[in-house]
Amino acid sequence: MRSLQQILDAYPRLRHALTPTPIQFLPVLSKTLGRAIYCKRDDMSGFGFGGNKIRKLEFLMHDAASKGCDTLVTCGSNQSNWCRMTAAIGAANRLEVHLVLGGGEPDRLTGNLLLDRILGAHLHHVLTNDDAQLEMAAAALAENLRSRGKQPYHMIMGGSTGLGTLGYMAAMEEIMTQESELGVRFDAIVHATGSGGTQAGLVAGQVVSRWPGRIIGVSVSRHALAQETKVWSVLDTAAAMLETDLTRASVIVNDRHVGGGYRKNTQEAETAIHMFAQQEGLFLDRVYTGKAAAGLIAMAKNGEFNSEEKVLFLHTGGATQLFE
Repeated sequence: MRSLQQILDAYPRLRHALTPTPIQFLPVLSKTLGRAIYCKRDDMSGFGFGGNKIRKLEFLMHDAASKGCDTLVTCGSNQSNWCRMTAAIGAANRLEVHLVLGGGEPDRLTGNLLLDRILGAHLHHVLTNDDAQLEMAAAALAENLRSRGKQPYHMIMGGSTGLGTLGYMAAMEEIMTQESELGVRFDAIVHATGSGGTQAGLVAGQVVSRWPGRIIGVSVSRHALAQETKVWSVLDTAAAMLETDLTRASVIVNDRHVGGGYRKNTQEAETAIHMFAQQEGLFLDRVYTGKAAAGLIAMAKNGEFNSEEKVLFLHTGGATQLFE
């Protein structure tokens, strides 16, 4: 099997993120929970208001450019971090961007929608929150643009494809390098899992590098079996593209903090948001990182991490949601 570095070297990217993002120890939260808690600050990736999506988009954008595309098309919710970052990378590379957004047209632009407009994206509002319908609408829009002489590059929601997984395979390599630099060995990585690409990338990186810890995705929208299936579908695509055996992957999903589903607030997430802000000055969001932090807090309190283990919380960004 090729090494992780050999795999990453085979796939060029258009670099925009400020990486490596830092890892910091959270002393007050660690004392509160009686566990050593660290945070990987992907909210500080620097480009387009930060967050995890830029890692995937660097590889996808290179692919779009190499194919001579002049337009990016994708979809998500009205407050999609993925869509905001797509708008940013498209603007920076002088590509037209079309976003199919679920939930209907709001009365006013707030949060990510405001940033999408500032970035010059074309917003297409659809009265649905169903992922399949949004994907169909985006595909139809891409075909319409092609019929009008454009060269669209259509990306599925979240960029959760085989190529997109490379973003967090690279992040896994980054984490292992930082372990050596910090003199720390993490026993677990906890993060929010939604479209599946971030978890698939981390897990694929773990398989290739033989990193021994646990990677725990806290589901933000689906129950465990459905989320595991979604992550495995991305892993299968990555395995085929990379011609690499990923069947040894361990996909761990904690679904105890889904609440009512995607974008449905939970009291546990609200408590976690206030705890991280008041104890460490870190801002989380209610859709992704708040639920992931709620999962981390509950697992620590329930004894799912022992007192000697070191836990890395992956902050994937998204605090713009607080300004909806």
